[in-house]
Parts: sequence; C-alpha cells; structure tokens
Amino acid sequence: MPENLKALRDRIRSINKTKKITRAMEMVSAAKLRKTEGLMKSSRPFLQKIQLLLGRLALSSGAQDHPLFQKSESGTPLYVVFTSDRGLCGAFNANILKLAMQRLAADPSAKLYVIGRKGRDFLRRYHGDRIIGDMVDLGSLDGEVTDQLSQELLEGFENGWYSRIELIYPEFVSTVLNVPKVERYLPLEPSAFGVSEEEAASPIDYILEPSPERVFDVLLPRYLKSKVYLTLAETQTSEHAARMMAMNNATKNCDELSEKLTLRLNKARQAAITTEIIEIVSGAEALNG
Repeated sequence: MPENLKALRDRIRSINKTKKITRAMEMVSAAKLRKTEGLMKSSRPFLQKIQLLLGRLALSSGAQDHPLFQKSESGTPLYVVFTSDRGLCGAFNANILKLAMQRLAADPSAKLYVIGRKGRDFLRRYHGDRIIGDMVDLGSLDGEVTDQLSQELLEGFENGWYSRIELIYPEFVSTVLNVPKVERYLPLEPSAFGVSEEEAASPIDYILEPSPERVFDVLLPRYLKSKVYLTLAETQTSEHAARMMAMNNATKNCDELSEKLTLRLNKARQAAITTEIIEIVSGAEALNG
C-alpha cells in the first residue's frame, strides 16, 4: 500500500513542533537547576557546621535530657514525603513514591505529610485516610515555607502526636543521578551528627553557658529548619535535573523519529515520481505504436 505523503508531512511537522517544546523545557530546567543547585550548595556548609557543633554537644548529659532527643512511646510515626508539583521528569516521582509505599506497607500505623502535588494526588488514591497535611504549589525555595513546615513538625512531636518523624526525599548526587532516601528527622540521635556508638556510650559533660537548655533551645530549632530547607532544595534540584534529562532524551527521540519519517517520505515521493514517469512513458509508447 503506497504511503500517504500528506499524513507523513503532518507527522513530521507535529514532531518538529514537539521538539521545540521539549528543547525549550530542557533549557528552562537547566536554568532553574543552576539556581537551585547554587542555593543547595550554599546551604550545606551552614548545616554541616551546626551538625558538627551539635555532634559534640549531643554527648553531654544536657542533650540526653532534652525533649527532642527523647524517644516517645505515644503518638504515631509520621513520614514526610517530598515530590514535585509537575510531571515530565522521568521516573523522579515514581522512585520516591515507590519507597514511600514500601515504608507505609511495613508500618501500617504511620501517617503522611506530603509535599508536592504529584505525591499528594498519588498517595491520596491509596492512603488518603493517612494523610494529615500537604503543601503544594511551592514554586521557588522559600524560607518562610520551610520554617512553617519545620514548626508544624516540631510542635507535633513536642505535643506527642508523632512518635518519630522521617523524611523521604531524593538525595541529589549529580545531574544524572538522584537517590530516594529515608532520613530520621525527630527524635534527634547522636548518630545523625556523626557521633559513633563508642563516643555515645561515654558522654562528655560540657560546661554550657548560659545553660544547656538555653543553648539547645536556640540551636536545635535552627538545625531543624535548616534540615527542611536543605531537603526541599535537594528535592527541587533533583527535579530540575531529572526534567532536563527527560526533555533532552525526548528531543533526541524527536530527531530520530523525524529522520526516519523523512526517509520514508523521500522514498514514497521517489516511488510516486517513478510511477508517474513510467505511466507517461507507457502512454507515449502507446500513442507512437
């Protein structure tokens, strides 16, 4: 059956339009990636310094008595799941949600707090009764939003609503790789600050001024806010990197498909021209005969 030249031209035109869209989305994601990656890298040293300081103070007796270091037997576990608001970023959201579903299956009593529209819509279908809160349409990184989220989580833990809080988010490794990760948020553990089990077994009594309670009341909320901010920065950086790679692959696929269809179009045109020439020659010979 001969090829439909008009249909082939329409498909090639449609693919080229799609290619323009994917190329534009790739460039936008690349620009956003540079911005969020810069914010992420600039916030890491601050968090690392606080972790270093708290790692030393966590061995003191004042830390062991602080409420944020105490494991609560009451309340339910809470998982805070970080996803994106938009799709077209490959398996980025699917990998995070797969890990979240595994943890929820292993912990039937756990509750959910979902960041991002994609995660909220997916988890609402399967575990809607376990979602206690969500945040969507975050846009760019906002310190007020992360402060609000960390304050909600902190109040819930201090009030005994949650026995523990864990973050499920994509850890940014490189532009081509992000790894879904589960990390303890509360209660705090000395191991979270790089303290070994041997060091934790022999705590050191530091002299803290004005008092251990006052020092921890100032440092710990700042650490928790910084942790949420960095987690959201890692999520958005990973999202933009995943979307940039997905759109790059889509653009390459458009090029390959356009080349194949162009080849089919040229072959069909040549076949049509050859058929017309044969018909003309046959007609002329019939008239001469």
